Amino acid sequence: MDNAMIANKIIELSGGKDNFISVENCMTRLRIKYRNQDLVKVEDLKTLPGVLGINVAETFQIVVGPGKSIKIHEALIAQLGDEYDAGTQADDGDTEAEMASTIQANKAQARRHTSGRMKSFLTTLSNIFVPVIPAIIASGFVQGINNIMTSNATKTAIREGVKASGSLTNTQVVLQSWHLLQISTVFGIIGSAVLGFLAIYVGVTSAIQFKTDKLLGGAVGAITLSTALPVLGLKAGQGGLFGVILGVWILAWFMRLFHKIIPDVLDVVLTPTLALLLTTIVYFLTVMPVMGLLSDGLITGILYLINESGIIGGFILSALAPALISTGLHQGLTPINLQLIAEHGSTQINAFQIMSNAGLVGAGLALWRMSKNRQVQNVAKAALPATFLAVGEPTLFGLVIPSGFGFITASLGAGFGGVMVSLLGVKCSALGAAGMSAIPLIADGKYLQYLISYAVALIAGFVLTYVTGKMRHYE
Repeated sequence: MDNAMIANKIIELSGGKDNFISVENCMTRLRIKYRNQDLVKVEDLKTLPGVLGINVAETFQIVVGPGKSIKIHEALIAQLGDEYDAGTQADDGDTEAEMASTIQANKAQARRHTSGRMKSFLTTLSNIFVPVIPAIIASGFVQGINNIMTSNATKTAIREGVKASGSLTNTQVVLQSWHLLQISTVFGIIGSAVLGFLAIYVGVTSAIQFKTDKLLGGAVGAITLSTALPVLGLKAGQGGLFGVILGVWILAWFMRLFHKIIPDVLDVVLTPTLALLLTTIVYFLTVMPVMGLLSDGLITGILYLINESGIIGGFILSALAPALISTGLHQGLTPINLQLIAEHGSTQINAFQIMSNAGLVGAGLALWRMSKNRQVQNVAKAALPATFLAVGEPTLFGLVIPSGFGFITASLGAGFGGVMVSLLGVKCSALGAAGMSAIPLIADGKYLQYLISYAVALIAGFVLTYVTGKMRHYE
């Protein structure tokens, strides 16, 4: 089936066009909001060619794999209409009836979950960071390749006693002798283009989530990066990305307030001006100092836990990763990882997370090896290469969760990888996809150590799943 046929079938099995509220996609999933989820034929969707799994959270998620999610999303919007695209729905252009319908549908859906408020908070975080992830991956991957070049050049410069020359550092002198200086410079620019201005991008996506002006949200993020902040007793980036999100929430509150009380003839000038000015004052006086303390304390606590708990902490953090991914809770670690990279140049938390990918591959291979079910075989052939190269969701939702026990054994396998990450000191200098795509993201040139950790998690996941499957007579 081509993408248009799959999209048409999804619409049919979802109760028709009128049952849709919005559709969006992340790297591997279609995220759909329905008016009445009871009309959706979930079991039929699971067997649809191209569908690797279903996950019901705050949104109804159809796992179709990397790259495929974008194409099927486009095919769905082509049939449903642009007004159903969650990424382009205009907040100010929605009718009150549509907004009320959306709000009621979201409330009804939220009541199905016992952890309502926490789930809502994590969903908000996910909606803020998911749109930024492709840019983070692209920038991080290019930066990772540049890190390989520069780290090797630095080692060569030290080993051979190369000195700086003119405006070039000793590392740049070596890169120039290798005819890689210009390439490294370009890669460095690309690598810093996202991570260096991430606060601005998060400001924009936060504004979309809080239904306020996107560029004003970006302005809040830009304000936090100003080099003039030390004059005010603050520092650039203080408060981290959580601070930016809170700042944009405050901006949205001021915008709503001034829209109500300022006359229409003055609204277009005074509302954004006063909202941004007051937000900035509140931000400098309270958010940056308080969130700075909280952010620093959180990072210090996590680093203490990692350093003091040793291999036990490594096992637990990696073993929990599949559960975090399956529920979307892993998005809450993104700002913490980015803050660690900004302050320390690397993060070990992401290295622990990546081990979930290896555990899933190992478990998925075992299930593929044991199963005689044609659907399992077909899903495995599509999901496992995608997981090994980059993302774990296809294998997670398509293979291990449906098997039941495979989810547990994959998690335990990931835990053994976490032990090796802790022992070998594997860290990440940037965020991006997992699997083999993560190799350029590994800090300090510890690529071999990463591959050893990955192999341990994969083998452990395979052995545990295979043995358990044979005991349970899995077919």
